[in-house]
Amino acid sequence: MQELTSQSMLETGGQNMTDEKRLDAVNETIGEVATEIAQAYAEYGDLTSMYLGQTSSTLQLRLFRPLALETSLYMSFLLVDSNKSLAEQVLEDTEAYAVELGKQEHTFVNEGLLAYTKSSDKLTHFIERCQGVVAGDAVWLSTQRQDTQPQISISDKGYVAIHKGAERLEKLATLL
Repeated sequence: MQELTSQSMLETGGQNMTDEKRLDAVNETIGEVATEIAQAYAEYGDLTSMYLGQTSSTLQLRLFRPLALETSLYMSFLLVDSNKSLAEQVLEDTEAYAVELGKQEHTFVNEGLLAYTKSSDKLTHFIERCQGVVAGDAVWLSTQRQDTQPQISISDKGYVAIHKGAERLEKLATLL
């Protein structure tokens, strides 16, 4: 039996899938996108990674969880119009994840969704929220020069990873 991944789902258009497989594909994509963003920022401005190809796994792991939460929140927002049932399932997972990270689940999720709803540019809002996670991490800040902050620029690998990840999430949301 062929395992259905988020990539194969994108290729087939998500046809003939059960709700459980759709949720699995969404969660897999959320994890992959958060991993790519965390890895890009773990390598950001780090001379060891530039010259030796090594990244800080500690930093990448620290960034992954809050980035996965932001990614899950964005995916929930994207699904609200196209697949309300799936959006509710993703929201439940998002709320549980928020609690694990010590946030007030309903407050964090509701304020986040409201902010996306009110935002005139959802993509820029997602980018800013992800970059805010990174800029607020003490370990990431300790690896950077004093004046370094995430930038909304193609010269920022993290920005590029966020942008590509958002495109991937948006494409998946339209297929579901």
